[in-house]
Amino acid sequence: MFQLSLKRKIYLGFGIILMLVFGNALAVYIGSKRITNETNRMSEIEAVNAVVLGLDRDVQELRLRADRFVFSGRQSQSDAAKEIFERLRVNIETATKQQTDPELVTLFEQINSRVTEYAEHFDSVIVERKIRQDLVEQQLPALAKRIEDCTSRLSDQLSGLEVDDQNRLALVRSQSAFSRAEKFLLKYFENPDGELVAASIEAINNAVSQLDQIQVDGGQVEEIIQAIRDYEGVGLRAVQATRSYLFLRNVVIAGEESEVSYYSAQLRSQAEARREFIASQLAATTYRVRLLSLGIVVTAVGLSLLIATRLALLIVTPISDLTKTFERLSSGEVLADVPGTERTDEIGKMATAARIFSDQNLRTRELLQQSQALGRELREKASQLQATNEELDSFAYVASHDLRSPLRGIKHLAQWIEEDVRDDLSSDGEVYLDNLKVRVGKLEVLLEDLLDFSRVGRINPPSEIVEVRSVLENIVDMVSNPQSIEVKWPDDLPVFETVRPPLEQVFMNLVGNAIKHNDKGAQGCVEVTWADGDHQFRFSVRDNGPGIEATNFDRIFQMYQRVGNPTVEGSGMGLAIVKKQVEYFGGTIEVESELGRGTTFHFSWPRELAATSPEAFCGASI
Repeated sequence: MFQLSLKRKIYLGFGIILMLVFGNALAVYIGSKRITNETNRMSEIEAVNAVVLGLDRDVQELRLRADRFVFSGRQSQSDAAKEIFERLRVNIETATKQQTDPELVTLFEQINSRVTEYAEHFDSVIVERKIRQDLVEQQLPALAKRIEDCTSRLSDQLSGLEVDDQNRLALVRSQSAFSRAEKFLLKYFENPDGELVAASIEAINNAVSQLDQIQVDGGQVEEIIQAIRDYEGVGLRAVQATRSYLFLRNVVIAGEESEVSYYSAQLRSQAEARREFIASQLAATTYRVRLLSLGIVVTAVGLSLLIATRLALLIVTPISDLTKTFERLSSGEVLADVPGTERTDEIGKMATAARIFSDQNLRTRELLQQSQALGRELREKASQLQATNEELDSFAYVASHDLRSPLRGIKHLAQWIEEDVRDDLSSDGEVYLDNLKVRVGKLEVLLEDLLDFSRVGRINPPSEIVEVRSVLENIVDMVSNPQSIEVKWPDDLPVFETVRPPLEQVFMNLVGNAIKHNDKGAQGCVEVTWADGDHQFRFSVRDNGPGIEATNFDRIFQMYQRVGNPTVEGSGMGLAIVKKQVEYFGGTIEVESELGRGTTFHFSWPRELAATSPEAFCGASI
């Protein structure tokens, strides 16, 4: 029968939990997306309501502006009405583009159509109002003035003639009738009433009939009658214009206003219905998402507990047993029986590994016994080697120290022989005596250098604050410099706490060698530079001397090894001492050189003695 491994069981359990979590997240995502869509739709409906309210406000303001224009005829009122028309048109077009609901789009288009017709009819009202204004305020007063002038001239003519009073009475009656006609007509323009127009026409006809009774030559009566008839025609046209723009204002425009109000009411009704529907949908979606999410969470928690319990029985208890087993094995025990080796899954493999570990413990115990025996033997050998090294160092120290006394005796004997028998010696004897003195001097220098080399690490002087600049100044004063070779260094050399004698010895050997071996004479130069590292200072001693071949870089740091000009005095121990001092303090030394281009020695020195060894020792002379 196919059996799942622990790994597959764990993956399967976590996979089921992850699927439930993913399902919950998916349900929440889909529900939140639907809620977001419904919320966006709600926002659109609220935006529609805001647009409708704005339309209603604009329509009310438009009605106010139109009424004010009708009663005042001011250009500012008509311009304000046109601005409102344009604002309505832009707002409606913008709202129409933002809508996705076909019914709302249709209602906005109908409102836009009504507003467009409203604007066209309002333009007609403006035209009719201007026509009426021209007739009433310009043409009618001009004709009335003309009639008055003609009547005045006729009255003057009748006064100069010997006519009966009947003609004068007819003229006065005609003037009275025309005055009544003008009064009725003006009242009509203030308060339109058809009876006023009829009374005005009747008065005009009466005035004309009175003029027809006047018998006078010269054509004055006919001119007045013609002027009255012209006044009648212009007045009727003004009445017609008044009726036309009042019809447009009171009937057509009022109808358009009613249409716009009707469609805006329809928009509000549609928006409110959709808002209520969307609100119900939003509440239902929210409830479903919560219910589904709660069900998935409860299911996930239940399955998680079931899976955790099952995995605990399958894994945790055996793992705990194996943990105790490995703890015993780690302490070095050898177990006769390891629980779980009969299983075929990963725990069985771990139990088998524990069995192997137990066997290895047995083998390790045997190897440990063997290694302990070898360790004891190695410690004995190391002790013997250390004792041998100490004996060698002591021998070098004792030999170099004790041999100086016989050498001084030989040197003094040579001096005494030279003083006593110098004149009696042959030329060969003098040469032999000079060679003896030279060789004794070289041997003395060699023993002194050997003594310094053996002292490295044997003396423990105290540390102090050291100025590197002061060290170099002392060295320049002490070192023999017959060629006056220039030695220079920067002004910012470090000041730090260290053991002074070994650092002086290192600089003494490096600077002294650079001066002794320089072949440039007065043009020779030695330069000391430095750099600051994390835990060490890095010093460099550079010269422009003859240089060193690369094949000799390792050789120059060995004891009694010399390169370069053999006539230069030296024991071949200087750089060996330098290398031993630098490395004893945890530093390094290296050389860069090229024949004919000079040599540079780089060495590092600790900023603090604690960074190297527990104690700092040096090989200073005593």
